[in-house]
Amino acid sequence: MAAKWQRFEGPILPEIAVRTDLPANTQVVCGIHDSNASLLPHIISRSAPFSVVSTGTWVIAMAIGGAKTPLDSKCETFINVNAFGDPVPSSRFMGGREFELIQRGAQPCADDSDMQAVLKENIMLFPSVEISSGPYKGREMNWEPNEPEFASGTREVCLSFYLALMTAKCLQNIGSKGSIVIEGPFARNYFYRLMLEAVTGERILSSTSATGTSIGAAMLLQRHPAQMFDRQPQKENTPMLDVLKAYATRWKSHVECENKI
Repeated sequence: MAAKWQRFEGPILPEIAVRTDLPANTQVVCGIHDSNASLLPHIISRSAPFSVVSTGTWVIAMAIGGAKTPLDSKCETFINVNAFGDPVPSSRFMGGREFELIQRGAQPCADDSDMQAVLKENIMLFPSVEISSGPYKGREMNWEPNEPEFASGTREVCLSFYLALMTAKCLQNIGSKGSIVIEGPFARNYFYRLMLEAVTGERILSSTSATGTSIGAAMLLQRHPAQMFDRQPQKENTPMLDVLKAYATRWKSHVECENKI
């Protein structure tokens, strides 16, 4: 892409060079927010429309070239300003914190049999685990029909599905269109990716890097940033698509019904 951002840079002050023993020509550039740093490599290397979901303590969904959609601050939607100074419709919830609150340090142990059990028994977690954030802010969580045993595989799968469905709602709220790139820890969560593909109907790409934030930050100092971006995300091959879609439909129907009460 031919897009360029305005670079604010210059050498460190002479007194800083003296105090730190850094070379006097050491360059300093204007910094960037972590989520926008994750977004930057994709703006450089991809064509719109697409979305990037930056995961960590906060899950930040950002739509590039999506549908024009009214944003509602009550649902944690807002505008980011990317490295080019362009507005980016965004939405967020504390997905990483929610994961930790439910798992409480339990190590991943789920397998396909656990997913089959969750789908067969319709075990669901409803929003919100962290009531202070997200598209269903203020609502208290509940499990149906029963809360899975702590540290069990069914609990992990159910939580992963919940996080994917919350992410999908965030993407819907910002008019997301096109492929969806997952950055950060959730990119390694197989069950999260499966459900996100099923509920959105879009191509899900998982970044192979540990974090896109450091790559995006490094691009601020690179004259040819596109050459630094050499990742090959892989598309999911989603099994049981109809069953996963049916689960998502039941979850959304329950949430929407509660909204009307």
